Amino acid sequence: MRILLLVISLLLLATPVGQAQEVEVPAEVQYALLHKILAFDRNLKARAGSELVVGILYQIAFRSSLSCKDDFVAVMAKSQIDKLVDLPIRHVPIALTDDLNLEEAAVRNGIDIFYVAPLRAVELKTITAVSRSRKILTFTGVPAYVEAGLTVGIGSKGENPRVIVNLSAAKAEGVEFSSQLLKLAKVIE
Repeated sequence: MRILLLVISLLLLATPVGQAQEVEVPAEVQYALLHKILAFDRNLKARAGSELVVGILYQIAFRSSLSCKDDFVAVMAKSQIDKLVDLPIRHVPIALTDDLNLEEAAVRNGIDIFYVAPLRAVELKTITAVSRSRKILTFTGVPAYVEAGLTVGIGSKGENPRVIVNLSAAKAEGVEFSSQLLKLAKVIE
């Protein structure tokens, strides 16, 4: 755990601040923490299959959302890490539009994780209905979204990043985190 805290501290020092207004922690730190968090999910390999696919949900017309998506895609593209929990990882940007059928997009792309960028005028229930029926882990950099029903978020406490876990959402998505992660995270029942 000390190594995890050291990695987080180093990433914060090396990462410039300045992301979408509702995101508290830079994409580089979020992505690094996603790697660590997934290692604590006991059901990940059973849900994932032969690769991990991250569907990045965003809105084209909302600048903060588009910027957050672009940052996350750039971080994943330049990352030296091409596997998570011994599974190859790839990302698929998914623009949330009025005519999008999210469940069809999730099935077509084999999505295992929804990364949710800041959104405007989108009901999170639309996302969680799909994530729960398809057992897709939801992850975000917007802490308020975890309180509203997503499973994992990265916020901040002072100068440090903070992992936030919604246990009821995790259970509904088929995610089972070890107690080691829950001891380090802010847990919402």
